[in-house]
This record gives sequence, structure tokens and C-alpha cells, in this order.
Amino acid sequence: MADLFYKAASGIFNLYAKFIMRVEVKGRENIPESGPLVVMSNHISYLDPPLIGSILPRKIHYMAKAELFENKIAGAILKKLGAFPLKRGTGDSRAFRKAIKILRNDQVLGIFPEGTRYPEGSPGEPHSGSVMLAIMAKSPILPIGIKNIKRKGTPRVNIGEPLILDEYFGKKLDKEEREKVANEVMSEIISLVNE
Repeated sequence: MADLFYKAASGIFNLYAKFIMRVEVKGRENIPESGPLVVMSNHISYLDPPLIGSILPRKIHYMAKAELFENKIAGAILKKLGAFPLKRGTGDSRAFRKAIKILRNDQVLGIFPEGTRYPEGSPGEPHSGSVMLAIMAKSPILPIGIKNIKRKGTPRVNIGEPLILDEYFGKKLDKEEREKVANEVMSEIISLVNE
């Protein structure tokens, strides 16, 4: 039932994105058809999650700030859409375990590495913990760049080739190494925004 709700919502937003927003999508062929996947994108608008969800053929389980779930109705809808709460700035172990479980079940996890929305052209610093989920679950990362949602010009979603961080699998990374990897992934996202 929840998946039917997700498919319906995704289908409706897909029509909105295609015919009202007139979003152009490049790189659909880069989307893996199966297996664990972490989708990472820049975050410029509240439209980003449904927009990406309407483009990918697979259900995305987004980590979303816990405050969005405080309203019971909104929280219930978000959960039906596959989202789950993350208490930011607390090292939320419950959300972390949920995210790992999603990936180990060969599903798709959605993360905005900046942690919150930033204006177009002014990306934020990525949170280093975002890449650790992919490394621990040995999952590829699908980088996505979104542009012109709030600016003049054709709205675009550029999907890059999956990033496989296998050189870090099974390793315990220190803070400096985590930040380095997170910045590398964010640089790839920014390059897709600038295409």
C-alpha cells in the first residue's frame, strides 16, 4: 500500500516536473537498476526530494530532519513516501541503523550531504558522515546536480556516473579522511551543477 502511494505521488510529480516546470534530465542511463545505492545531490529547494524521486525509477528512502515529522499528518505522509527522521547534530544512531538496513536490503537511500538547503551557486560544506554510510554498506553513490530551480533558465537535473569508494571499504577513516572523501563527492556534485 505504501509503495502504491509512493508510485502515485511520484507519477503526479513527474507530470508536474515535465509539463509545468519543464525540467530537463541528463544521465538517466547512469542509474543502477538494482543493488544498494546512495543518492546524493545538492539541496536548493524543498522541491528537490520529490523531483529526484520522480526521476529515479526506484523508491528513494530519504533521511529528513526530525522537525518535519513533528506534525502528525505531515509525518505520516513522509513515512508513506519512505522518509525517516534524522535528529541533526546528535549522531542519531537510530537513523544511522535504519539507513544501513535500507542499503543492506539493496534499496535506495537519499541524502543531501550539505544537510540543509543552500542558495543556488553557494553550496554548503558536506557533512562527512554522509559518505560513511555508503562506505560501511559498500554501496555506490549516485551524484546528482540540480540547477535553475529558483533562477532563470531551464531547470536541469544532471545525473553522474556512480562513484564506488571501494578503496575505503573495510577501513576505519579518521575525521580528516572522512572530510576529504565527502569533499570529493561534493566536488563531483558541483561539477554536475555547473555542466
